[in-house]
Amino acid sequence: MEVHPATRQPTVTVILPTLNERRWIIDCLRTLLEQRYPAIDQILVVDGGSTDGTRDLVESLPAPVELVDNPGVTAAAAMNVGIAAAKGEVICRADAHTFYTPDYVERCVAVLLETGAVNVGGPMRPVGTTNFGRAVAAVTSSPFGVGPGRFHYATERQVVDTVYLGCWWTDDLRRHGGYDDRVLQWAAEDQELNFRLRRAGGTVVLDPAITSYYFPRETPRALWRQYFNYGMAKASTLAKHGTLPTWRPLAPAALVAGTVVGAVAGRGAWRAAVPVAHAVVCGAVGLAVSREPGVAPHRAAAVTGICHWSYGLGFWAGVGRILRGRRFDTRPAGHR
Repeated sequence: MEVHPATRQPTVTVILPTLNERRWIIDCLRTLLEQRYPAIDQILVVDGGSTDGTRDLVESLPAPVELVDNPGVTAAAAMNVGIAAAKGEVICRADAHTFYTPDYVERCVAVLLETGAVNVGGPMRPVGTTNFGRAVAAVTSSPFGVGPGRFHYATERQVVDTVYLGCWWTDDLRRHGGYDDRVLQWAAEDQELNFRLRRAGGTVVLDPAITSYYFPRETPRALWRQYFNYGMAKASTLAKHGTLPTWRPLAPAALVAGTVVGAVAGRGAWRAAVPVAHAVVCGAVGLAVSREPGVAPHRAAAVTGICHWSYGLGFWAGVGRILRGRRFDTRPAGHR
């Protein structure tokens, strides 16, 4: 990799995948336009065919915002379109459901220069806007709710397996082939890319000083679908690489497997031992995170259960696809 002196400010391309993001897009882009980093060459809004007015809103904004078409629809395909069109020496990934502090890009570039990492980013900081959303934010920001996924709650700079969004040297992304938008389950792209980068000898660094705020799912149904797909995504990575990037998916998978084994082979009350024990754990998590303002313990307990069960079921559904030789869904339903 080319060595860039820390005294020089490399140019940056921000890539923002979108698909029907009218509700969020203007406020999101406003925070990107207010970045104090002086060398942002492009903010590429790579759109997968929005029909809700997102495109018109984007086109109303000044340079360096540019609207780019994404025939592949998904975020992974959008990132590859953006990587090909990028003029900046550095690429920062953005998300439409996220707002960015004015020093976000500046800190990304600083950490990239200081650490020599192949990818850097900050933690995912969820901010709920409804009662259910606040419960989701509390659970997914706590090790009690999401286990050892440090990019959810780390408070110190450290080497990790993945980060929220990301920032890379453009040449590095191109040399490693960008994102996989052909064989993985959609939404598997970030963790799988970081897995490849680490296997090639690179390090991924998380720094909490890189600050953004993400708006999580606001209904049980939307949360269930999201985490079911996360589980499916990990199975697709297993199918591609023959191993998992991390052991974390095995915990919810074990929950589902233990429940099935208990129901089939157990006797009497022991048949329900695993789900009952898990329900107790969910209740304890709900109480633990309900110290956050506006977070009801029963909602937090329900969120914990939804995340664990849907993730585990999604993982096993993905394993079933592997065993049957079926392809994974590279695009969401309705966009295939």
